[in-house]
Amino acid sequence: MTAPHHFTTLLFVACCATWGGAALGQQVPVAYTAPHIGSVRLHPEGAPLGGPFLDLNGDAPLLLKFDDLSDEWPEYALQLVHCAADWSRASDLTQWDFIDGWSPARLDNAESSFGTSIPFTHVNTSIPSDDLRPTRSGHYLLVVHEEGDPENVVLIRRFVVYERLADVDITLKRPFEADRVPTHQRLEVEVTLPPGHRWSVPMVDIRLSALRNVDWTQEGIDIKASVVRGDVVRFDQDANLTFPGSDRWRSADLKSLAYLAPGIDAIRESQSGQGPLWKVQLGKDASRRFRLQTSRPDLKGAFTVHNDRFDDVELTSDYLEVNFRLEHRDFGDVPEVFVFGGLTGWALDPGFLMAYDVDRQEYNLTRLMKQGWYDYRYVTIDDGVSHHAFEADHATTPNQYTVFVHAPGPDGEDRIIGMESVLNSN
Repeated sequence: MTAPHHFTTLLFVACCATWGGAALGQQVPVAYTAPHIGSVRLHPEGAPLGGPFLDLNGDAPLLLKFDDLSDEWPEYALQLVHCAADWSRASDLTQWDFIDGWSPARLDNAESSFGTSIPFTHVNTSIPSDDLRPTRSGHYLLVVHEEGDPENVVLIRRFVVYERLADVDITLKRPFEADRVPTHQRLEVEVTLPPGHRWSVPMVDIRLSALRNVDWTQEGIDIKASVVRGDVVRFDQDANLTFPGSDRWRSADLKSLAYLAPGIDAIRESQSGQGPLWKVQLGKDASRRFRLQTSRPDLKGAFTVHNDRFDDVELTSDYLEVNFRLEHRDFGDVPEVFVFGGLTGWALDPGFLMAYDVDRQEYNLTRLMKQGWYDYRYVTIDDGVSHHAFEADHATTPNQYTVFVHAPGPDGEDRIIGMESVLNSN
């Protein structure tokens, strides 16, 4: 049995209220993670560093994994919300228009950790599952809430369901503007529509969205075509095809407790007998705004769970108390600063807001983090607008770009008829 549309609307409102939707402008949430939820990942099976993109007719499901660090056994349910093409609202579809199966679906695949100083319960499921299957392409919110209480939301993530009907070809080019050549990257895209397609005015009907890595704050939406020749639609003039290159990601290697990996100043064993057994002090970071780009490889902002002692890493990787430090010697300019990346769900998570220490002239943040490898960077908030004041922009930065082809379905709601990714590996 599926839930009626008013249930979806109620759930969507609850999601926005929980996340703090007023700060989003009218956008639906990028992510929300309750304080007792950790190490959330949503990726295709077999591709742990892949984005949350699901081929509607493919064989690889999306895997959702997370930990519950509360003292109670988790009893959660999963709900999907279909969203508009610009992420501005929930769509007007009823759940039976885009879901096959039981909704909400109970999450009953949970296991207890063992050998860790902080006990947790690891929960995982797949999309589609035996109980819940998307039946149409488009933008989705994945929402986890207390079973029987949809307003008690503990987890929100965006994901995309696509079809492979149109062929997509992406070319990386220099920006048109001379002053952006050293700092930005531009895409040109050709879309070949399937033979016998139903879109009579492709110039109007076919639109793109383009995403840098999985950073939803760096997504170009409603990208318009520049020319149509037969079944080929070309996109090369829209400003939303040009992206700041940004910089390579900073990283924290937390896999081993036996040695100091590069970028770690100290690993200390707690003597209190309470809380996490291990405390990790990362090296003090500094602004890279005017520095040359490094050549250190990264995970394009993602993270992995791993430890060097046991095989079952999901259940045996411990939670560590990790301290971030960012030097900032400017008393006249102290903006809000967030640690940002896949570890925050690609959102500006209030739990990753840093505190400024005037005496030390540095930002600080201490967080519980599961053993693994983490990419991160620092994002500033000034007058409600996000900036990368501590990071540089380089045209040569390796970035993964993913392009989605949007078209109206027979009912007028959005459909994604093509997808392709390309790595800028200059």
